Amino acid sequence: MKVAETSPATLPSSELPPGWTLKEFVGQAQVEVVLDDRALAFRLVSQGTSFALYRDLVLDIKRFPILRWRWKVVTLPTSGDVRERPRDDQAAQVYLVFPRWPSPRSSSDVMGYIWDSHAPAGANLINPQSANVKVVVLQSGADQLNRWVEEERNVYQDYKDLFGREPPRVGKVALMVDSDDTQSRAEALFEELVFLRSPVRR
Repeated sequence: MKVAETSPATLPSSELPPGWTLKEFVGQAQVEVVLDDRALAFRLVSQGTSFALYRDLVLDIKRFPILRWRWKVVTLPTSGDVRERPRDDQAAQVYLVFPRWPSPRSSSDVMGYIWDSHAPAGANLINPQSANVKVVVLQSGADQLNRWVEEERNVYQDYKDLFGREPPRVGKVALMVDSDDTQSRAEALFEELVFLRSPVRR
């Protein structure tokens, strides 16, 4: 899933590319398409706000189990910690939404990968605000701040480990930033996300 199929005429651009939908939970979103490290990227900035970019898709992760992307955190939310409800802010979050019917809004499974300020990398957690949201902490703290970090996950295996069953099809992918609980600032960049049939050989 590319940030944009074609580069905007002017960069940075605040116009949302086709296929992406913005959802503001708290406050007003700050989103730009920028050129960083010679690639198009989303720049998401939160000033005490919470918002997400969504993209619809229908995908069987048993056939395409590997998800690869790059992200860069510029600013971590002060005191953010996914383990504590009053501090549940993260600078960078990637979510896969698995719709479940007849009430997809309340019963869908959501699996997330986050860059947290304090929760330890490698932790598997249930989101303190929503029991149907389970997350894996991939990065923690400021050691990799201002650097592009490449991630590659077996999302099929992660789903089975977190939810204990075979996954339904993915229905949405979301990129998110929030700093509303800590009333601080957070900033992150995301490049395209790619689903693969098998792990990349290095």
